[in-house]
Amino acid sequence: MAPSQETTASRALWPIEKLFLANSFVLICLLSVAARHHGQALLFIAAHVTAIGLLLALSRAASGVWLFLRHWFVLAYLPLCYKEVPFIVIALQLPAADTKLAGWDKAMWHIDPVFWVSSFQNPGLVELLQVVYTLFIPGVLALGILLWLRRPRAEFRYGTFLIAATFLISYLGYLVLPARGPRFMPYAGQYPLHGLWTFTAFQHLLDHMEGAQYDCFPSGHVAVVLVGCYLARRISRPTFWIFSLFAALITISTVYLRYHYVIDVIVGMALAIAMIAAGPWIYSKLESGKTAT
Repeated sequence: MAPSQETTASRALWPIEKLFLANSFVLICLLSVAARHHGQALLFIAAHVTAIGLLLALSRAASGVWLFLRHWFVLAYLPLCYKEVPFIVIALQLPAADTKLAGWDKAMWHIDPVFWVSSFQNPGLVELLQVVYTLFIPGVLALGILLWLRRPRAEFRYGTFLIAATFLISYLGYLVLPARGPRFMPYAGQYPLHGLWTFTAFQHLLDHMEGAQYDCFPSGHVAVVLVGCYLARRISRPTFWIFSLFAALITISTVYLRYHYVIDVIVGMALAIAMIAAGPWIYSKLESGKTAT
């Protein structure tokens, strides 16, 4: 169970804010190395320093709109971390791991499971799964809004801590084994996917918004939606079943649409299980060691 004690008025740092500071420290260290050859790294460092200053200022909020912003601040910080991944990969000249991940898939299944599954493609299914995949961020955001509206603030803070931690750990994984995904492999063009109406438009939209990402291992999509299922149980049974269907379709889409290798999905599931199991202990440890601001 997550800590239920209400500490809204406290000026101590919340666990999610301590997570934010630790992640910023790691990224600033990596960016400092990159800054020796890439001046753009200094802009990212400045953004992190600014974000840290904003967080420390918001941590003094006890009521009103400032407290609302404090609750949502770290979730708004996640896109910055995500957009830094390709820059750090390129700046530090980290080797791409696509061939390695595809090799692990073949070693486990003795075929390429991604292209074997999508060889049984159906345009209607391709269309449906692409729409659902595109709704990943809106779906997770909707879950956060329901947590905000339907559960106590202490549970909202715990839920957003789990979601943010899952995202940030997956981002660090992208730096350990950076990979673009099966659909960018040289042989992917031999077996193109075909939807009905919006498949290509939605895929191009995501590519434009995300840029040239290295975001495969582990599958953050799978990890986050599985953690989301765990949190949805706290809201209501209908919410749980609806989000579970959403999570199942997201998981299928990651492989069927060639965004992820199967090993990414397996490790994403393991990450979600680890976060659900260890989350309460980690949260309570961070909460017990409150830092006054």
